[in-house]
Amino acid sequence: MIRAISLDLWKTLILDHDQDEALRDRIRAQAIREVLGEHGVAVSEDGLYESLRRIDVLRRDVREMRDWTLTTSSQIRFVLTQASVYPSRDLVDAVLPHYEAAIFQLMPTLVEPDTPQLLADLARHYSLSMTSNTGKTPGQVLLKVLDMLNIRMPFTHFVFSDEALYMKPDKGIWGLLIDTNELKPEEIVHVGDSYTMDYKGARAAGLQAILFGRQESLPAETLAIDSLSELAPTIEEMNR
Repeated sequence: MIRAISLDLWKTLILDHDQDEALRDRIRAQAIREVLGEHGVAVSEDGLYESLRRIDVLRRDVREMRDWTLTTSSQIRFVLTQASVYPSRDLVDAVLPHYEAAIFQLMPTLVEPDTPQLLADLARHYSLSMTSNTGKTPGQVLLKVLDMLNIRMPFTHFVFSDEALYMKPDKGIWGLLIDTNELKPEEIVHVGDSYTMDYKGARAAGLQAILFGRQESLPAETLAIDSLSELAPTIEEMNR
């Protein structure tokens, strides 16, 4: 019997336009250059930008997933080191708020315009958790984004990779989700757009799973939906 729902964030509830994150990295690079300039250090903005883009490449490598790319402070230390700047605590702390706030200059949008109401309806019947990898925007900042998009309130629990120090599909993040909900794994269904990170990751940890976005190339037995409006009836069918 499913008693709780875990939802992925990016491309399940919210999404970017194609170049938004690259443009945010331009904003971050400019902010870092300006902060360093205030500390008497001159660096190339283009070099900073290239290092920021490199972080995304490293995060896509499974071997890097539990390493330094998890937290924004570690990412900043990497960027400063690549620019031959010693990443002192003072410098990292000075850069951090500018780095993390870039998302507010290019806000993501809802995947479905009626997401706030759909989540509120689900929350009347199930406990809702969010289980998300965070990238360059940490969980505590994402909570503000959720508030601005009117989708935070229905959730009871939030499990973000920068706080858990595990990234999906690592079993560590699912273990934290299970412990937080105080339920058996099979009593939680996770819904997300990535077949590897979300669907297979959750299943490997003993959770039930639903893929957000049907894909013809996947095994026929893959349970999938194309809209949050399909989630409640799908779970009702699973519970029979």
